Amino acid sequence: MLRPFRAEDFEAARALEQDPAAARWLPPLPAQEGSAVVAFYERCRLDGELLHLVIADRDGGGYLGEMMLALGEHAVGEVGCCLTPAARGRGLATAALRALTDWAFSALGLGRVQVFVATDNVAALRLAERAGFRHEGVLRAYWEGDGRRLDAIVLARLPDDQA
Repeated sequence: MLRPFRAEDFEAARALEQDPAAARWLPPLPAQEGSAVVAFYERCRLDGELLHLVIADRDGGGYLGEMMLALGEHAVGEVGCCLTPAARGRGLATAALRALTDWAFSALGLGRVQVFVATDNVAALRLAERAGFRHEGVLRAYWEGDGRRLDAIVLARLPDDQA
């Protein structure tokens, strides 16, 4: 299930930042304690800039990862997603990404949802493809990371695309 970030998610989110498979791709938490992170994400939601959600266990609501939808110009959204190591490989990220994207089309009326994936982030590339995103091209030297410029693959879904 998807739900808002809670203060008690902070330690799990901090641990995910340290996971070698995720750390390179995740932005740092926006504050140094849980309630401030909650307040930051709520301000972003109210401002209409960013919807940040936790991917949670259906049974107890426990933290399994995070995803976001950033809203941009021209009714375009950008998504991102990451799971804890224990939650990977079960199709949770694919289901969450499909659900958020479908909701963005139906509830927000977006005309496009896109994702930018570093060319060497194979797991994220596979996730986007499984969620129905189509390759559109490569942005050369799009990000700075590890002290160098990184290329990014652009993938997108449109409302009529099959997921």
